[in-house]
Amino acid sequence: MDTHQVESPDMSMTTRRRLIASLLAGGAVVATAPLFAGRASAAEAGGSQGRDAGDNEALNACLARESRMVATYRKAIVGLTGNDLTAMTLILDHHVAYAQALTGYLAVDVAAPSNAPLASPTGSIASIARQLATLEDQTATIHTDTIGAIKGLDAATLLASIVTVETRHAAALELIAGASPIAAIGN
Repeated sequence: MDTHQVESPDMSMTTRRRLIASLLAGGAVVATAPLFAGRASAAEAGGSQGRDAGDNEALNACLARESRMVATYRKAIVGLTGNDLTAMTLILDHHVAYAQALTGYLAVDVAAPSNAPLASPTGSIASIARQLATLEDQTATIHTDTIGAIKGLDAATLLASIVTVETRHAAALELIAGASPIAAIGN
């Protein structure tokens, strides 16, 4: 018989942080899977399908946003320690991986992205979490809108995998900021 325990507000913060970290940990795997799947699908179909050169401008804009998210998280982790530093570094690493995946996808068509941070979050993780959740949500919206405008299947698959993880980031950050679990997933 399976038993399930619902986390209550009085459970330790360590347990909550472990839950949040586990939600975020799957992000790196999700972000890289479409790259391998796209190559396998193209090989099965007998060529490179799903790419459209007309998508490059929109993908470069997504790369610019990811690069700015990297710069923002680099500022955010300054002064953090312990579990807080670990959680924020994990999110930073995801954004680095997304920027690298987009750069690799664009290859010779990549434009030099801006490295200016979108914000300058400082302080404890609880004090910056809501601001970062908003940026994650905005970034996911930008990528989702881009998916609707591009033609290439491979690019859409890559962006969809990024959006999935960024919405998890937003939800986890909302939890850290004190939102109820229901409110956090509605973000």
